[in-house]
Amino acid sequence: MITGGVAAIVYGEPRLTQNIDIVASFPPERAENCIAHFPVTDFYCPPADVLAQEAGRDASGHFSVLHLETDARADVYLAGKDSLARRGLNERRFIRLVGRDVPIAPPEYVILHKLRFRQEGASERHLRDVRAMLRVLGDSIDRAALERDVVAFGLTSAWDELERVGEDG
Repeated sequence: MITGGVAAIVYGEPRLTQNIDIVASFPPERAENCIAHFPVTDFYCPPADVLAQEAGRDASGHFSVLHLETDARADVYLAGKDSLARRGLNERRFIRLVGRDVPIAPPEYVILHKLRFRQEGASERHLRDVRAMLRVLGDSIDRAALERDVVAFGLTSAWDELERVGEDG
């Protein structure tokens, strides 16, 4: 499923992003099947043994795919046993994008994931994305349920920062 900056743009406001973030899940023995989607004439994709190793991690498996003609990059994050990523995959939606139906993370996942990145020390940009998404999505987001998830996933410090910054402008 698509997540990260592209999903934040879909659910929030336009901004620049340098890549596309994707969350995926496949067992290590299916690494060859994954590579088959990226012909070597058009893409750089790590070898199957690297993908298998990343897919075998409980958490934080990652690899990048590069489109050779455009230098466009996809960062692929593997769900492993991460309960937030697994939930996002289970609740993904499909939207029409560039003439295709593509899976995209639900907005609640995008918000929680961006809060996680911010809490881990990533840029304030993640909070800007969350604020924009909350503003654009308005009442379509169940704030009470989101706040329960913030507590359940241990993201209260990032949420509190979001709320503080939101009050200050």
